[in-house]
Amino acid sequence: MHYSTRYRALVTGTLAAAFLVVVWGGVVRVSGSGLGCPDWPLCHGAFLPSLDTATRIEWTHRFLALAAAVILGTLAVVTYRAQRRERAVARLVALAIPLFALQAVLGAVTVVLELPDTWVTLHLANAELLLADLVALVIVVWWPRSVPGLAPPSTFSWLALAAAGGTFALLLSGAYVRGDGATTACTTWPLCDGGLLAPAGLAFVHMAHRYVAAVVGILVLFAVAEGWQRRREVAGAGPLSVAVVALFAAQVAIGAANPLTSFSPLPLGAHPAVASALWCAVVALAIVAWRPSLLGASTTVRAAVALTKPAIMSLLLVTALGGMFLAAHGVPPFHLVAATLVGGACASGGASSLNHFFDRDIDERMRRTRRRPLPANRISARAAVVLGIVLNALGFAVLALGANLLAAALAIAGTLFYIFVYTLWLKRATVQNIVIGGAAGAIPPLVGWAAVAGSLDLPAWYLFAIVFFWTPAHFWALALLISDDYGRAGVPMLPVVRGERDTAWGILLYAASLIPLTVLLFLTGAVGLLYLLAAFALGIVFVTYAVRLVRSAEERRRGIARSLYLYSLLYLTLLFVAIMVDTTLRI
Repeated sequence: MHYSTRYRALVTGTLAAAFLVVVWGGVVRVSGSGLGCPDWPLCHGAFLPSLDTATRIEWTHRFLALAAAVILGTLAVVTYRAQRRERAVARLVALAIPLFALQAVLGAVTVVLELPDTWVTLHLANAELLLADLVALVIVVWWPRSVPGLAPPSTFSWLALAAAGGTFALLLSGAYVRGDGATTACTTWPLCDGGLLAPAGLAFVHMAHRYVAAVVGILVLFAVAEGWQRRREVAGAGPLSVAVVALFAAQVAIGAANPLTSFSPLPLGAHPAVASALWCAVVALAIVAWRPSLLGASTTVRAAVALTKPAIMSLLLVTALGGMFLAAHGVPPFHLVAATLVGGACASGGASSLNHFFDRDIDERMRRTRRRPLPANRISARAAVVLGIVLNALGFAVLALGANLLAAALAIAGTLFYIFVYTLWLKRATVQNIVIGGAAGAIPPLVGWAAVAGSLDLPAWYLFAIVFFWTPAHFWALALLISDDYGRAGVPMLPVVRGERDTAWGILLYAASLIPLTVLLFLTGAVGLLYLLAAFALGIVFVTYAVRLVRSAEERRRGIARSLYLYSLLYLTLLFVAIMVDTTLRI
């Protein structure tokens, strides 16, 4: 498809206008002018107020945003009239409209709430996503014929994607440093006032950002090295690799110049501006790295999502959220919820991806799992490992920066236990595999509690025990349904080793143990009568299903096991929802 010079200029101008708004937003932030206009959409009740310095800076930011909105609106109209049949272009422009509208809403909320750190960071995150969308649009209209055809994602593709994800996390960590007032906490570079590990407090927050930058820098260097090697086969890879490494080096130099110049205005303002330029360049590099495989990208993305086991992840996040509500005695702070859910999702998805890699030989022999991404060859084993490691690293960084180090350490401990203790050892060695290995799935409530409380108290351990004792009953019900698969794969699950009747009795034992465990949580005083009634009712139904399973004839056993398995999922979800509702209503 050929795009006119005017259309290309309009697309490029839209990106430039949006970039200028983001850069000037950084100027607003570092100059402390965020409340130069304390109302919205007017400024001091007028469109053109009296202009002191802070008001001038904030009013200019709003004027640039208004100009960018006009340009984007023009682009949308022109695209609809002349380019709507070009799906890639139409979709990217269509995505830019709600992102820009959301940016305006976030800006208004940020001003009205007087610049809370959480909303300021969300404002920045959405702005960077808008820039990424417009960067993709620029690449599509300037190099429409650069896609050679279907090709599998390469190492370069995954490294560039990891570098983009890491850069986004680095941007948000920088915003957190500014929002937390930690910008000037370290007055030397690269060490923090002579120390490699900063003490707790603002200095720790500042140094954590530098360590995140070091990790992201390694990812960026690997990505640009691979891009430079492929510069002759992937259009744009060479110049973009050079641009990325140059911008990253400049960003490090500017970051160092801040403490070395006693945080003078020029490096303070340049740091967020160059960060946004680096983000645009890394996104562009990731896009050109993936363009050769765009035709098969949807299949690859679906396979990558499947590696993270979204259904299991959702249940784990519910238990983590329950731990947060319990620790907060009600609704926890928004920024902690966001950090815990995002970080927990990354850690859970990363652990599942690594589990897919190490279990791929078993999965090939089981009917239930042979269509998973690795046995079905929808994604490479190397990609599963890279995805697992990157997601765990991101999860740790998000939890450490957004919550605390204890929550981050617990999440990583869960991954390590799941992979090294359960997947590689217990699952293949003992009939007690899921009994002991269930500890990995019981860690999310501890992560949620630690994110709020910064410690682990008795109610948190009761939550751990509830999930720990729930896991065998839940998993053995599934094992009854696919015991033939486990026998074929040589996995010593309880139905394979001891038989279906012993398994049914084991399920009853663990289901019954949940009733006193859930009551013990009530006795701590952390929850009230609403929770107690819900927990008791849910437990009685669980035990009833288990009794029916024990008493069932062989021909009906698997049907009851299926019902019990599905109810076990509902049981845990409703139990933790009851915790959240009870703690909220008791405020």
